Amino acid sequence: MKLTDEEIADLREGGRRLVLILERLRREIKPGTNLQTLSRLAETEAKRQGGLPSFQGFEGYPAPVCLCVNDQVVHCIPSDTVLQAGDIITVDMGLYYRGLHTDAAVTWAVGQVSPIVKRLMDGAYAALLAGTSEVRSGAKVSAVSGAIEKTLTGKGLTIFRQFVGHGVGHRLHENPMIPNFTTPGSSPTLIAGTALAIEPIVGLGDEETITEADDWSVRTADGKPVAEFEHTVLVTDQGYEVITPLETLIGSPKS
Repeated sequence: MKLTDEEIADLREGGRRLVLILERLRREIKPGTNLQTLSRLAETEAKRQGGLPSFQGFEGYPAPVCLCVNDQVVHCIPSDTVLQAGDIITVDMGLYYRGLHTDAAVTWAVGQVSPIVKRLMDGAYAALLAGTSEVRSGAKVSAVSGAIEKTLTGKGLTIFRQFVGHGVGHRLHENPMIPNFTTPGSSPTLIAGTALAIEPIVGLGDEETITEADDWSVRTADGKPVAEFEHTVLVTDQGYEVITPLETLIGSPKS
C-alpha cells in the first residue's frame, strides 16, 4: 500500500530504531547466551524505542522475535537453547512504530564457523543485495526474484521456495509477495512509495523441511544449516532506499 510523505518519514525512523534493536541484540550473541534472554531483551528494547514487536501476536505467534539456530529455517519460537561456539543464529524481527511495520533479519556466527557455513552466509547476503539492486518504480517483481535466484543457484545454494518476501508497511505482510525464485506468468509491477521486505532464506542441503510440535518452528529435514538476510526497502522513482540498512550488523558479534 502506497505511503504518504509523512508515513515514509515515520517508516524511516522506525527502520532506524529496528536497526538499533538488532545492534543491541548482537552484543548478546555469544557462547552461553540463552535464547529466552535474547527474546526478553528484544521485547524490552522494542518498547524502549517507542514501538512494539511486530511479530508478537501476529496470527498467534507468541514471541517478540524469531530466533533460528543452525538447521532451523524460519518462524522459530525462542526456546531454552543455549548458544554454543560454532553455531549460527538468525535474528528476525519486526518493529511496529507510529502505525507502520518494518522487518529485518541477520544471520550471525557465534565465534568461528566452517568455510562452507561462511559461504552460506555470504551467499545469502549477496542474494539480498542482488535482488535489491533491481528495485525501482515500474520494475517487475520477477526482476528482483530473478536476481536472487541467479545469485543463489550460481553459488550452489538451496532456495526454500515455500518462504518468500512480501510488501510491508501498514500491515506486516502485504502484497506483492517477493519470491526468491522466478515463476511463470505475469508479475506485479513495483510502485513508488511502497515498501518491500526482501528476504532470501538459503540452505546447504535439501529443500525439505519439518515443522516442529509448536506448529511454528521449521527446520531442515536433513539437518543442514540455513541463513537469512532481510531488509525493508522503499521503492522510489529513482530506484530504492534501504530503510533498515544491515551493513553495520554484518560480521561476527563482539561482546
